[in-house]
Amino acid sequence: MPKLSMSKDEEMNRIIRGSIKNAQELQGMTVGKLAKLTGIPVSTLYYKMRNPTEFNIGDLRTIFKVLRYRDEEKERLAREAI
Repeated sequence: MPKLSMSKDEEMNRIIRGSIKNAQELQGMTVGKLAKLTGIPVSTLYYKMRNPTEFNIGDLRTIFKVLRYRDEEKERLAREAI
């Protein structure tokens, strides 16, 4: 059976998920600590990481602020994931 190509939506989800996980790793931050600093419940954060389309713009702004995203990194992510 031929391998199916990844959908555009799944590609964008992986970009968002990977970017957040990478920033967490660079900051040495666990999901629990990220949840505490953002005010997003841990279970909700896990759910939204599995389903990035569930993030709202406020969630992402808070996460980006806590993870200290630079403006150029936010712009790159927006270009790739939208």
